[in-house]
Amino acid sequence: MIMRKWMQTWKLQRVFSGLYLHALFLLGSVHLGSTDCSPEQLAAIMNCSKHERHTRNYDYRYMEGGDVRIRQLFSRTQWFLSIDDGGNITGTQDPTNCYSILEIRTISEGGILAIKGVKSQYYICMNKAGQLQAKRVHSDNCNFKEVFLENYFNAYSSVKWTKKQMFIALSQKGRPVRGKKTRREHVASHFIPMQCREKAEGLETQQI
Repeated sequence: MIMRKWMQTWKLQRVFSGLYLHALFLLGSVHLGSTDCSPEQLAAIMNCSKHERHTRNYDYRYMEGGDVRIRQLFSRTQWFLSIDDGGNITGTQDPTNCYSILEIRTISEGGILAIKGVKSQYYICMNKAGQLQAKRVHSDNCNFKEVFLENYFNAYSSVKWTKKQMFIALSQKGRPVRGKKTRREHVASHFIPMQCREKAEGLETQQI
């Protein structure tokens, strides 16, 4: 048992060593369970939480009963996935950017998810050509399968377009990669879901 735990710890240390460990350390304040967040960061995330709380407008044909997580998706290329009010899907390196706060809702078994911008209220979808698109109303194009990778990152592949697996991906410049050019093993397709809401909810309660 001790040896098994040691091996698991060693693997984790190996995965998050070097550049990735440094990046996650610098961005550790995104996890609001910590007390190291700056007032500016807390204010930005609180604004997102308030917006989400008062403006949820689900398409209940697809969304009833699903488990909901509020997360930021941090790419292995060092960008947060974001979707703004204009429907632009891109990467941001600002951990306080409200458009990077995402609602990830489970809609069926097998890790099938819908990903929606909390502030913009746009779903992230993918068309047949593999281009990421923003949609106000959920459809089959907006369903993604969450894949847990061996390196402890996650990947998100289109459920509708299965002839060739196409993944949500951000390039080294923070731009969406066309799905047809993505692979499961590509760094651009790897994300870490980072928690970003727990502390904000507590602070909102204290201010009421």
